[in-house]
Amino acid sequence: MKDAYIILCHQSPWQINELTSYLTSHGHDVYIHVDASSEIAGQLRTSERVHLVEERVKVEWADWSVAEATLAAIRSMPQYGAGYRYVHLLSGQCLPAKPLAELDAELDARASEKVQFMECEALPRRSAWGRDGGIHRVGTWYPRWMVSKYSPWHRWFWPYTNKWICLRMRRPGYFIHGPFYGGAQWWSLTGDCVSAIAEYADKHSFFCRFFHHTFCSDELFFQTCLVRCGYLHNVRGDNKRFLKWEFPDSPSPLELQREHWAELWQSGAYFGRKFSMEPGATEAYLQSLEKISDFSR
Repeated sequence: MKDAYIILCHQSPWQINELTSYLTSHGHDVYIHVDASSEIAGQLRTSERVHLVEERVKVEWADWSVAEATLAAIRSMPQYGAGYRYVHLLSGQCLPAKPLAELDAELDARASEKVQFMECEALPRRSAWGRDGGIHRVGTWYPRWMVSKYSPWHRWFWPYTNKWICLRMRRPGYFIHGPFYGGAQWWSLTGDCVSAIAEYADKHSFFCRFFHHTFCSDELFFQTCLVRCGYLHNVRGDNKRFLKWEFPDSPSPLELQREHWAELWQSGAYFGRKFSMEPGATEAYLQSLEKISDFSR
């Protein structure tokens, strides 16, 4: 049974083309959402298995637009992805951490148990997201023009947030739509789970609008929907992504270099991020990946 891969991207079309060629050579489908502010769409190769998402969203960091772009990709799939074994959410800088034949064999076993690979923890998160475990993300009403770290107004983000925290203020929707769940943006979910999330979003527009003014809604919306759709008991806390961080609470992971490859391949992760490769280097990486045997792990 084949999988679907959603790729959210805005740069490095050569890397995406080499990745999609690898994925489709194993019989899988790819759905690419190109940021509306990017001009790379014309450089991406399409085929019967590689589809460009027609509804393009201008994506801003930590904004609702990230979740909106993901939903656009899901809605472009037949039956919202219900016919796929798994749907994997990747960025344009993700690459597999296992040979795809090995990954497919492992997912065959996991699919029969309907295992969902997602970080999904009830808020407040005890292990992450600051002093209140992320409650400020949903309890504070955020103007969208303030959220992105690239906005000139972002410097007021923490003074604004701290005022809400100190005054113990909560948005009315916080009490209506909770409890909330959160975790990392990237996931691998069964097709039926993804379809259920998209259908829930279609039926609950008021619920979706609440997340328009949260911080990093892409790390909250899908987790909360998954729980409401009854899949929490199937969730594995590990989303099977490998990242390297320069320091705790770093705003972005390090770019993975050749010296990280062995650690990545031995990590048990399904995908690594983030890679930034020159033309041709992705194909060389994937060829090296294919030479790995179980004995080398």
